Amino acid sequence: MKTINTYFISNILGFVLIVESFLMLASAIIGEFYRESVTSTIYISVAITFAFGMILRFISFGKKGKAITKREGFLTVTLVWILLTVFGLLPYYLSGAISHLPDAFFETMCGFTTTGSSVILNLEGFPKSLLFWRSLTQWVGGIGIVVFVMAFLPLFGGSAIQLFDAEVTGFMQNQITPRISKIAKLISATYLGFTIVGFLLLWAGPMNAFDAICHTLTSISTGGFSTKQTSVAFFNSAYVEYIMALLMFVGGTNFILLYLLFKKRSFQIFRDEEFRWYFFIVSIFTVFMATTLLLTGKMTGIEYTFRTVLFQVISNITTSGFAVYDYLQWGQFYWFLFLALMIFCACEGSTSGGVKISRLVVLVKNTFVEFKRQVHPNAVLPVKMNKSVVPTHVVSKILAFMFLYVLLIFFSFLVLSLTGMTFDEAIGASITAISNVGPGLGSNGPAGNFANLTDFAKIYMSSLMLIGRLEIFTVLSLFIPSFWK
Repeated sequence: MKTINTYFISNILGFVLIVESFLMLASAIIGEFYRESVTSTIYISVAITFAFGMILRFISFGKKGKAITKREGFLTVTLVWILLTVFGLLPYYLSGAISHLPDAFFETMCGFTTTGSSVILNLEGFPKSLLFWRSLTQWVGGIGIVVFVMAFLPLFGGSAIQLFDAEVTGFMQNQITPRISKIAKLISATYLGFTIVGFLLLWAGPMNAFDAICHTLTSISTGGFSTKQTSVAFFNSAYVEYIMALLMFVGGTNFILLYLLFKKRSFQIFRDEEFRWYFFIVSIFTVFMATTLLLTGKMTGIEYTFRTVLFQVISNITTSGFAVYDYLQWGQFYWFLFLALMIFCACEGSTSGGVKISRLVVLVKNTFVEFKRQVHPNAVLPVKMNKSVVPTHVVSKILAFMFLYVLLIFFSFLVLSLTGMTFDEAIGASITAISNVGPGLGSNGPAGNFANLTDFAKIYMSSLMLIGRLEIFTVLSLFIPSFWK
């Protein structure tokens, strides 16, 4: 077996845990403000996390080891998400707010993978400091803690490209300059900027400052955690719904293109083929569903219907999972439409999960090209994206990705069915977990949650969330024998 640079991995993991401890400290400050009794256990969680981070940094102090490869990148990114979850559950578990360990693990994994699923039955009675921590985990997971690490990676003497390959896949890599650490800083700055603007806009409405910051963190990250049990429907505000829909839509857009638009005054975003598809899909689904719901009498009021459908379409396609209406009441035809949105989702380089629209575009174009090849077998007919030829190996990888994606959904459906889930619950849970959406079908829909799952189902779904968040290949590569040879 080839030697793995454990010093590099230890250094990165230690740094991440130290960052996480300071993020926990922010939630402790919220606890101090509201004078909550759980604040002392948050400080304990901070101390434990910081101590483990320092130990890992100490182990690797002054040691570089061999040059890192993609193997270290895949392993590091996977371990980052696992350690974030293991230590991130401490505030919940030690405080007793979520006393069952599998529940605490599930809730935390939902946070860092920006999956809006939850096992909490009374959010209004949950400590505000932990509600803030819950929202903050999604904000961190949305942009990816690895992106933050890449911004500081030169301090470690490491190569950012390997972590970048493991964390960000697809066409985004072809749209940016080679200086990965600089790109990470630009993305982070853009992300922070939209977060600040979103907070001010929501605070200007009927939300108080606490609800505004929590919902901003989980909207721009397309996470879906709310401070209310009935989600955004609690506020019953058209203003809130439009602002949050806008934030989710922005979160589902390529952040590099957003940076170029607002900082460089570049209109490349409007020429980007993926963004145009994204906008087109949201528009078509919204108009079609709103029209059919009005014509069939399932909804009344043009503006209310349009707003409700627009919010739910954006929430599902961006994998946010917020709800202003229990759309399962509309019937199974609409279930299918929402499941389709959950699968393909938003853009590369965004906080969204799922397959990504760029892959959908390539699959559609490749299908038409195959038809042309049947008629003209000797013709050279490449697949193009944004007027550039998509390399054959990229098309091949997308096809492999889709095969694994569908296979995992089918396999997970069988596994979850064995835990007592009904057909619709199992298929909904499989898709919502691997796409990092949140609501499923049946009792796990937008009006319910996942508290009724068995411990095995919660752990399995947590694993599926991680696989989906890191786009399948990163995690599954670790289980291939040749990876370790």
